[in-house]
Amino acid sequence: MKLTKGLSVLKKLFLLSSVLLSALRAESELSDILSPDQSQLLKYQQEKNRVQSKQLEKSWISPVILQYSKNYSTQFGGTVHTGQFVVSVDQAIFKSGGIWSAIKYAKALGKANSLDIELQKRQLISQALTLLYNLQKSNLQLEKLRLTINNDNLDIKIQKESYEEGLTNRTLYDQALLKRNQDNTSKLELELTIVKLENDFSLLSDKKPASIVLPNFGMIEKSRYLENQLELKRDSMRVEEKKHNKFMTLAKYLPEVSVTGRYTNEDLNPLFASPNSSIKQHYFNYGFKVTLPLNINSFDDIQNSKIEYLNAKITLEEQQKKILNSFTLTQKRLEIIDKKIALSQEDAGHYLSMLTTAEDLEKLGDRTSFDTQIVENSLKVREVDQEIYKVDAQLELLGLYINVADAL
Repeated sequence: MKLTKGLSVLKKLFLLSSVLLSALRAESELSDILSPDQSQLLKYQQEKNRVQSKQLEKSWISPVILQYSKNYSTQFGGTVHTGQFVVSVDQAIFKSGGIWSAIKYAKALGKANSLDIELQKRQLISQALTLLYNLQKSNLQLEKLRLTINNDNLDIKIQKESYEEGLTNRTLYDQALLKRNQDNTSKLELELTIVKLENDFSLLSDKKPASIVLPNFGMIEKSRYLENQLELKRDSMRVEEKKHNKFMTLAKYLPEVSVTGRYTNEDLNPLFASPNSSIKQHYFNYGFKVTLPLNINSFDDIQNSKIEYLNAKITLEEQQKKILNSFTLTQKRLEIIDKKIALSQEDAGHYLSMLTTAEDLEKLGDRTSFDTQIVENSLKVREVDQEIYKVDAQLELLGLYINVADAL
């Protein structure tokens, strides 16, 4: 099989996968892969962020103070008691744009934190899926080792017969034994790796790995990948957050106008409680005030907020470059995997031809069944290799999909 024919293997796979992906997501939400405890913790974080965001949006509104007091005095002979009930408010109505900035800041901060929590969730899902893909890959590698060990056993039989018949020395027989032991050791190590992967997965999910149907990701369009990046959306919100914080910081050192109001309902002092007194038992006080704070650190505070804003903008630009580079690198890796599949298919074609020849020679008595079985197992190894490469491709694509909005 020619290499050029094999280069489109993954492209065909990705085209088919992109059709299947939406159907797969409809059957099973990948977010359900996490354990109930993990999911609940993330929900609590989102709810806490929502409440804090609302609280911060209204933080510029001053509280209404309710106060009741009771006083006792013996100044006038007997014990005289007076009570007082007061409702007061001191509310800023103008902060040189600081109020509007505070509201915008709270909303941007809430959205950024919400996206951060969503990204944490995506990373947990990514960890779980990565473990499952590696578990699938390890099982394929285990199947490959079983075929290899089967070939080792056949080779040992061939070398033993040749040695006993005096056709070869013992060296080839010993080498065949050593090769089998090495492959058996690799098999044991791989079995241990599988146990560890299953254990790590159990820390993230209560589901059984065998019960989960893994998605077949297709190659995502570059425009969609860039436009729907949750990391970029979060960092954009961070820029907005820092921009409004900059205005809030500046407004702290500009004039502020507040209205004040106070309602009082109190028992009158006996000295003023005559029938002809004009003093009222309940009354209002109201007015306004202008405040201009003079702080020696104001300039440094404002400069610091500006630097944080500029830093957030640069961070966003760097993140854009990083994400674009990640897409390009994944494309290159997928091209390499595509070529590996093509080469493996080419090898499989050669082994298929060799198998036909071995079967013919076996019928003629020029080869043993051992030789035929070795070629057949080698053909199966190449087929397993192709499946392993496809899992490698899914792991690469998972890295692209995990932070794309509406992709999981």
